[in-house]
Amino acid sequence: MPRFAPEMFTNDVLSRNGQLGRDACEVMAAALNAVDPYQCVNAHLSLKGNVLEIGGEGLALEQFDRIFLVGIGKASVPMALAVLDQIGARITQAIAVTKDAKFMAQDGYAGKLAVLQGAHPVPDERSVTATQKVLEQIPAHTERDLVLMAISGGGSALFTAPIAGIALSDLQAVTTLLLRSGADIQEINTVRKHLDQVKGGRLAALWAPAQIQTLILSDVIGDDLDMIASGPTAADPTTFSDAWQIVQKYDLEKAIPESIARVLKLGLEGDIPESLKPVQMAGLKVENHLIGTNQLSAEAAAQRAKELGYEPKILTTTLTGLTADVSSELLGVIDEELKFKGKRKPICLILGGETTVNVTGAGKGGGNQDLVLRMTPGLEGKEGVLLISLATDGEDGPTDAAGAASDANVLRDGDVRWGMEIDAYIKNNNAYAYLEKTGALLRTGATGTNVNDLIFIFIS
Repeated sequence: MPRFAPEMFTNDVLSRNGQLGRDACEVMAAALNAVDPYQCVNAHLSLKGNVLEIGGEGLALEQFDRIFLVGIGKASVPMALAVLDQIGARITQAIAVTKDAKFMAQDGYAGKLAVLQGAHPVPDERSVTATQKVLEQIPAHTERDLVLMAISGGGSALFTAPIAGIALSDLQAVTTLLLRSGADIQEINTVRKHLDQVKGGRLAALWAPAQIQTLILSDVIGDDLDMIASGPTAADPTTFSDAWQIVQKYDLEKAIPESIARVLKLGLEGDIPESLKPVQMAGLKVENHLIGTNQLSAEAAAQRAKELGYEPKILTTTLTGLTADVSSELLGVIDEELKFKGKRKPICLILGGETTVNVTGAGKGGGNQDLVLRMTPGLEGKEGVLLISLATDGEDGPTDAAGAASDANVLRDGDVRWGMEIDAYIKNNNAYAYLEKTGALLRTGATGTNVNDLIFIFIS
């Protein structure tokens, strides 16, 4: 039975758009159901007799004395539940580190699962403590141990063990600086991997000689395994030099804490070992399996839109860039499509990826909200156009919104009904306040999945 219902996406903007809004909710529900982490695990893992099949490969369980289950990321709990429902009797111990408090209710599931909580996108003391507990509670491994890992987005902040000499406050500071500078997730995680003891393949090395089988739900553009949750079980092609170049790119050399600069420079000089490279990973018994992606979600959305009578177009699943730039480009796309309005079927444009925000104001919001706010003035007068930008994890920035929707009337509502000058809200990065007043915010709550962001443009 599908876990995500269309009704969970409804807001004032979608409701007033009648059938167009209802169809949009159907399409969003289809997109998330396609990457329901519980179902994605079930599709890639099954037990047949004494053989565990993972991603089409068979693993004879008689070769193992113990099987450990470790989940990290926003989708770690539903992923862990799927594993336990299939092979719970075979699991020796299970631990999951997640963000949302609602998943704490699953602590003790099947008499095996311990659920720990951390913070995202900036780690906190809970993240460090949870990571320490995982490392302490999972005993020293032997060749006859199997570790099943369930990894999803958010794992970089939720699961962290800073290199000796780096205080948590310093790690928090550099993470915040990168986020506010508009660095993308690849850049942020490149830096993180060189400041942490469990990222960039280092976790796999810590748990050798055990065999590790990792199920991965991707929230990273391009689905690079080394970037998802900063690749705890994946070879890392990036270097200390790459990390330092990112610091320089955003002119943060003098802004980052001294301990961060010291560790990166020691790495540059070869005094701190690099993250694990492919030649080192080749000596470990590790298999990584990609089980859910933004592409899979976008394709499901397109299929549902087609069933509803739209002509779907997936424009990209690798969208990047600052919201200020992307908003202008998308308004241009809408103008081009409007030239054909009334001459063909309604259309549904779909884009996947992740935009970034250069934060210069003191307001509240997230990338999806900022994008929608910036596009709202350009939608004025464009009747029959509905724009949605959605974080698939249900959490857009440090807010309780998953994103927002806009149409031809949001600007009018903000200006006439509420007396809000939209340019001031854009300048102050205060999308949340404007979109909340105009009934444009999407509030789904934490979805338990995470495959990056989706943008939908419906033209009736």
